[in-house]
Amino acid sequence: MNTPTDIVRGFYEALGRGDVPGVLALLRDDLEWTEAERFPYYSGTWRSPQEVLNKLFVPLMRDWDGFSAKAHEVIADGNRLVSLGVYSGTAKATGKSMTAPFAHVWTVHHGRIARFDVYTDTAKVLEALAPHSPGGKPASALRSDAG
Repeated sequence: MNTPTDIVRGFYEALGRGDVPGVLALLRDDLEWTEAERFPYYSGTWRSPQEVLNKLFVPLMRDWDGFSAKAHEVIADGNRLVSLGVYSGTAKATGKSMTAPFAHVWTVHHGRIARFDVYTDTAKVLEALAPHSPGGKPASALRSDAG
């Protein structure tokens, strides 16, 4: 029998292999998945593996080269777990690389992931995705003084 720690580690292993069907198979059908607010793909709590695929994995594959989530430590208390690690990747549109630490909070029920919450430095992710002007300032920081 797999422990909750085995399930979470298996998630990261499948993700690292690019095994999306393997990742989705670890998620309960009545899942609650919440990305960090201000994360580029945040849109509230997702409630199915299909939503996680459509609203997270598809955009990640579209927008990033080599995006990864590597957990360095998993701390467990029964079916509740926290993993600490680092996101990394290169934004395809800008060519900018980033690394951002994360804390993932998991709940595992009956051998599958029932709940997932993310805490991360969303600014690092957004900076990598943001285009820059020739002067080096993010496009969002530019304003027009023409009047």
